[in-house]
Amino acid sequence: MTAEKEQNLLVIGLAEAGKSSFIQAVDDLLQNPPNAEALKNYGLAKDRSYLERHKPKFRAGKLIGRTERDLQGATPELLFEHSPTGLKGRLFLPDVDGEIFQDQWANREWAEKYRDGLKTINGALLFVRADVSSSNQELLGAMIQAQIASGKRVPWQPKKASPQVQLVDVLQFIAGSGLSPRPLRLAVIISAWDTVEKGGNIQPKNPGSFLKREYSMLHQYLSTNDDTFATKVYGVSALGGDEAELKELNRLPPEERVKIVDGDHSSKDITRPLRWLLQLD
Repeated sequence: MTAEKEQNLLVIGLAEAGKSSFIQAVDDLLQNPPNAEALKNYGLAKDRSYLERHKPKFRAGKLIGRTERDLQGATPELLFEHSPTGLKGRLFLPDVDGEIFQDQWANREWAEKYRDGLKTINGALLFVRADVSSSNQELLGAMIQAQIASGKRVPWQPKKASPQVQLVDVLQFIAGSGLSPRPLRLAVIISAWDTVEKGGNIQPKNPGSFLKREYSMLHQYLSTNDDTFATKVYGVSALGGDEAELKELNRLPPEERVKIVDGDHSSKDITRPLRWLLQLD
C-alpha cells in the first residue's frame, strides 16, 4: 500500500443528522460486498465499540437515536478498499454526536485533534436531514409574537441557530485553515430521504434541487465556492422509513432497506458517495 493511495474521508454533521445510521449501513455493505468491483472492508479499526454498540439495533430496523459524546475514546472509523485498483480509504468521525461542529460555530474554536486531521483528508461527507427545517425556528413570526404577548424574552443561544448557518460556518473554518486540498471533494448527504418520496410531499425529488430549495444558503455557498469545494449531492435512506414503517421493513435485511438517489439514479449501493470521493465513479 503506497501513501498516495491512502484516502482519508471526514464525516461532518450536526446532532442527529443521520451519520450513525449511514455508517452502520455502509459498514454492513463493506462486510458483504455484492461483487468483485464493490468496495469492501480490509481490516478492523483500532476501536469498533461505537459501531458494535448500535449494530444490533440498526440490523433490527430500529432508530439509533442520538449518540453520546465521547471525545476521549478512539475516533470511530471504517477501513475499506477497492480491490481492482488497490485503493484504500478511511472514513472517520471526529465526534459522533456533532457537538464538536456546534462548538466550532458557537465558541469560535475547534479541537486540535479535529483540526490536525484536516491536514490528511482527501474528501468529506456533509450530512443534513430532509425532515428537519433548515431555517431558524426562533425567528419565525409566531414565536416572536408569543414572546411579545407574554412579556418574556427568551435568550438566544448560538447552538440553536439555523443548521445551514452553522454548517456554512464549519465549511468556512475548513476552507480558511488552508490545511485541506483545493478543491476538496464534498459529498452532501441528505438523510431521511424516504420522507421526501412520501405521497403528498411536494419537495423536489432530485437531491440537488432539494438542496437548492430547502438549504438555499448552503447551496449558494457551495455553488459560489466551487474552487474550494467540488460538490455532489445524494439523497439517502439508511433505514428505509420512519419508526412506524420499520415495524414492517425490519423483515428485510439491512441491505434491502437502504436507498440512495443521485440525480435521477436510484440504487441500494450506499457506498456510492465513497466511490465518488475516491474518484472511482
